[in-house]
Amino acid sequence: MRPICHLSMLMLLLLACCIASCSNHKQQETLNRAESLMEAHPDSALTLLRGIEKSELGSKEEQARYALLMSMALDKNYIDTTSFDVLQPAIDYFLKNGDPTEKLRTYYYQGRIFQNKKDRDNALNSFIKGIDVSNGSDDSLYIARTLVAQAAQYSEFYDFDSYTKCHLRASKIYKRLSRKWNEFDCLLNALNGSIALNNQAKGDSILALCNEFKDLDSIQNLTLNEYKLSHALKFGNIQDIENLIKNQEDNSNLDTNGLLNLALAYNKVGKDVKAAHLLGSINNGHEYDTLKYLAVSVPVLENMGDYKNALSVYKTFSHRMDSINTFRFDQKSKSIEEKHQIELQAEQDAREKTKIIWSCITGIIFLVLIVVILFLLFRSNKTQKDLAIEKAKNTELENKQLKSENEMALQKARITELENKQLKSDKDKAIQEAKIKDLENDRLKSEKEKAINEAKIKDLENENLKAERDRKALEAENLAHRVEILENESASLKELMESQEELPSEVQEAIKVRIEMLNALMAGYITNNDQYEKPYESWIKELTDNTEEFMNSNRLAFQVSHPRFIQYFEDHDLTVSEINYVCLYAIGLRGKEVGNYMKKRSHVNISSAIRKKLGIDKHETNIGIYVRKLLKEL
Repeated sequence: MRPICHLSMLMLLLLACCIASCSNHKQQETLNRAESLMEAHPDSALTLLRGIEKSELGSKEEQARYALLMSMALDKNYIDTTSFDVLQPAIDYFLKNGDPTEKLRTYYYQGRIFQNKKDRDNALNSFIKGIDVSNGSDDSLYIARTLVAQAAQYSEFYDFDSYTKCHLRASKIYKRLSRKWNEFDCLLNALNGSIALNNQAKGDSILALCNEFKDLDSIQNLTLNEYKLSHALKFGNIQDIENLIKNQEDNSNLDTNGLLNLALAYNKVGKDVKAAHLLGSINNGHEYDTLKYLAVSVPVLENMGDYKNALSVYKTFSHRMDSINTFRFDQKSKSIEEKHQIELQAEQDAREKTKIIWSCITGIIFLVLIVVILFLLFRSNKTQKDLAIEKAKNTELENKQLKSENEMALQKARITELENKQLKSDKDKAIQEAKIKDLENDRLKSEKEKAINEAKIKDLENENLKAERDRKALEAENLAHRVEILENESASLKELMESQEELPSEVQEAIKVRIEMLNALMAGYITNNDQYEKPYESWIKELTDNTEEFMNSNRLAFQVSHPRFIQYFEDHDLTVSEINYVCLYAIGLRGKEVGNYMKKRSHVNISSAIRKKLGIDKHETNIGIYVRKLLKEL
């Protein structure tokens, strides 16, 4: 009976384990599904998470993951919370044991809760820690979101420099992620920060980036115009402001800040009545807008002659600015004090660490001294023991000598000792001779290897001489080919001049110049003397004074002398300018000379277009060689 009971309990236990395992697997799948839906469908993700029984979550890691995902879902569904009840398991686990991405997200939502609680210091601290631990995280999107949230806190502390830097950094991340409109919003905020900092150079560069955005909708265009007006009010002229006023007057969706900018713009262009009317319609709300309201009201009231109210408003404005500056100073002092405390703690830690290191060093030195003393004592005892043994041996020898029966025995012993020494000497001599023989063999081997290496060097030199001869032969062959081409071209041109007397004068002149240039080139190639190329170089220099005229006359010369050559390019849809271009190569100009001759023309672009039309691969052949070969064939 008892074995049956035990067996039943075991089966029940196994069944419970299976059920628990299946339940845990199901919970994991639900969490994975909720995370995959989080960005595109946060409402569905929230529904899935609410369907999970928290009591069924097993490990602390699972509980932490559920807490983080639930916090993400609540935030993305615009359900703000000021309680850490949901997020706390993630804070307890991930901030100690999580990877960089888990720590980053946990710090982000911790900061969001502090934001909802209006705890600006802790909110900013959470976002800063999130960025600090983000090294190694592949979640660029949450890094950007954390930077934007961090920037929002900097604006609360009137730290517009950090505000601007965070938005610029976030905009670069959004650009890499191809989130165009997130990048646009960050750039607009950075522009606003640069305006607050009175940094025109940075403001101009950011505005240039904003102007590059295309496909803006009407609201985005209006928003951009608002920021352009803010920029113009700070750095622009009256004309810029007047142009932007026209755009803003048609914007019925202006917020308080936009209305205040428009009022200030009216003031700048002398329309103070409109400015006063607009100020009267504004309901003061946010503290920053209130401050700006006062700043705009002062010049408007002055220009309208209401100096009493202008002075009163200015005093209120000045009082509030003093309060803000005091607040910023307090925050800065607080930051300096916190930094000082951190430095003091670091110095104390360093002192404690140094103290520990010196304690270890002292202990090691003490142990080394003990070891040295023990070693010296051991060595001294051993020396005394060896001395006693040596004395005992001497005493024994003396006794043996005293016990020697006669001098004959002693003499025999000496003779025997001499013989033994002689045998040892012969043995040492044989060993020395063997060593000498080995050295001789090594020398012979070294000389043999040297001879082999010298033979290899000679073979390499012979190969180099052969290669040099082959190179010179190839150069001679190429030279002969070039001279042949030039001779054929010169003969063809002379024949053309003799056979067709009624050629246009400009064509005859181009052909004469071409013949003179060809003669100079042939003389330079044959004699390898640069002096013969000087007429050629001066000819090219003279041609640069009238590029279009020469190129047209050159093309006409080839039209008469080589009509099939010109027809070939026309059949391949080359334009007149492109045919002029290839004719430069046909008269013998090299690529560098063509480029210099073309001056401002896009030498590379024209060459690429011609190659494409002719079907020439850029790695296949030089375009000059191709054209001159084609001229010879046609």
